[in-house]
Amino acid sequence: MNSRFFIFFFLLSFLTGCERDFDCIDALPEGYFVEVIDRKEFGLADIMRLTRQDFPELDFDKLEEIRDLFDFDLRVEVTAIAYNTVDPSGNPVTASGIIVRPLDMESRGVIHVPPTTPLSNLEGGSDLLIITEGVFAFIGYTVIIPDLIGSGTTKEVPQPFLFMDNTGRVCYDMHLAAMEYCRNFTDHPLPAETIIFGYSGGATGAISLLRHIGWQSDPPIKVKEVFAGGGVYDLCNTYNHFKKSGYAEYPLAPLLIKSFDYWYKLNLDYTRIFRGDLLYNMESWLDRTRNAEQMRMLINPDLHNYMHPDFFSSQSNAEYAKIESILPLHSFLQGWSPRVKIMLGHAKDDLSVPVTESEALYNYLKNKTNVSLSYGSGGHYDYGIQFFVSAILYLSVN
Repeated sequence: MNSRFFIFFFLLSFLTGCERDFDCIDALPEGYFVEVIDRKEFGLADIMRLTRQDFPELDFDKLEEIRDLFDFDLRVEVTAIAYNTVDPSGNPVTASGIIVRPLDMESRGVIHVPPTTPLSNLEGGSDLLIITEGVFAFIGYTVIIPDLIGSGTTKEVPQPFLFMDNTGRVCYDMHLAAMEYCRNFTDHPLPAETIIFGYSGGATGAISLLRHIGWQSDPPIKVKEVFAGGGVYDLCNTYNHFKKSGYAEYPLAPLLIKSFDYWYKLNLDYTRIFRGDLLYNMESWLDRTRNAEQMRMLINPDLHNYMHPDFFSSQSNAEYAKIESILPLHSFLQGWSPRVKIMLGHAKDDLSVPVTESEALYNYLKNKTNVSLSYGSGGHYDYGIQFFVSAILYLSVN
């Protein structure tokens, strides 16, 4: 599917927008916002330069289709804040995130964008201030981007990798902290209504946030619509896909296993989990000091090079059995019924996150809410640009 047809299909699927509610909540929960960490102004060129640096393999020619939608003279203000939330064990932590606001114009609304899962603990929004997810500010939106646990002020805490419940809570608390900060310390209070957007690990975060909001009895956040592309929505499905295919462009399995071991106290014997260079270099390779490109240079996409042979067996060894017992706790395929418009997208040739993830979530939701699933191509990374482009086009005309 070429990118122009994809965009046309996307717009047809979602050109039924509802009225925006810009009314602000009279009474907001207090005690989430802690302090401002940093504040700085940026231009669009700064985002483009950073994105090209972090993702040199991407085809940026696709961005020419939306070039005219941006005001290249527009400046945005990025405010990094600290706020109160909890880690997966329920312990209070002071996390961080950023609020990106267009300057010299009235905001068109709020969009919450959980970040694509950062492999490096130095890539949080509050560290870099300007990140790709903030691009929506250049079409007039106020953007809320949490760092998630393991980045920003919590960079010394082991990352809860794809922990859906905790991600939802951390994003939710960041949103409340942003509302509290903007109401009490700026002239730009945030409305109750928000859009949620996420791609890759950010899509997992987007659905996590939507589910967490739905679990609240009377949330001060009203979700208008959700865009989620290329995400992981059921870890059992993803895990079993990698067992069968033996191939993954993104080193998801090692990061997930290390995270499970720490947070669930599994006390894993890694000689029964990994093999080869990864086994002997595990502590340095998985210390979260490298970005995605650097990790791909170290860890070959062929899982047979670094996963123990028992990983591919129908009879898991005792160490893998510990991991597999935890997987069902991380799924969106049970226990909730959203009532909001959801657009799912996925590249059919995605070799990082299997397309069956989006298909499974679509099948779960199709009788519960207004959900659609669009397919694209270009693999995980180039399709990511298509997904961003399509969302920007849609939001620009609604």
